[in-house]
Amino acid sequence: MRKSLALGVAAIFVSGGLALAAQQGAAAKKLLLNNPPSGNKKIVYLSKNTTSDVQGNPTTSGASFNIDIGGDGTQCVNLPASGWSATPVGYKYKDPQLANGPVKVALIKKTPSGNFLLKVIAKGSGITVVPGDPTTGYNTNFKINSGGDEYCASNGMAVATKDTDKKFLVKNDDGTTCVTACSSPSGAFLTASLVF
Repeated sequence: MRKSLALGVAAIFVSGGLALAAQQGAAAKKLLLNNPPSGNKKIVYLSKNTTSDVQGNPTTSGASFNIDIGGDGTQCVNLPASGWSATPVGYKYKDPQLANGPVKVALIKKTPSGNFLLKVIAKGSGITVVPGDPTTGYNTNFKINSGGDEYCASNGMAVATKDTDKKFLVKNDDGTTCVTACSSPSGAFLTASLVF
């Protein structure tokens, strides 16, 4: 009985009832952490490539963005479904009043010509992670919730053009190691234990 029940649950997973998330490389075309004396903090993460695809739907499940600055802090930001809308080639997120956290704009899309773009812009006092002096490394994880994919960037071969406690800027990096995704804000991600 337990074996047939477990096989039935497994069949639901495999038949499309629930997709299993994958990790995709989304190396940083640009990663900026700005922490000026004025307090106008800013994060800009941009990835462009021709290999990644959009897997998942943030308009129904939301998304999250986790940034980990080596030894200098980690911040998980949830981007709820209410801020997302569909476009002809992907999804965009807007929260101009920063009502749901520091992310003001986000975008994930894949054009018919095969160009993938992922962008996250965060601003304001809700940003808690700051650059080091120097920043010893970084990892990011953009996750589309409820079975969507994770898009990962990390320090690779590029050398930062700015690396102080006020500003960290790296361009055209090639690292794609994944930091852990943010936890589900609602506790909606449940792990099923299958017994065979």
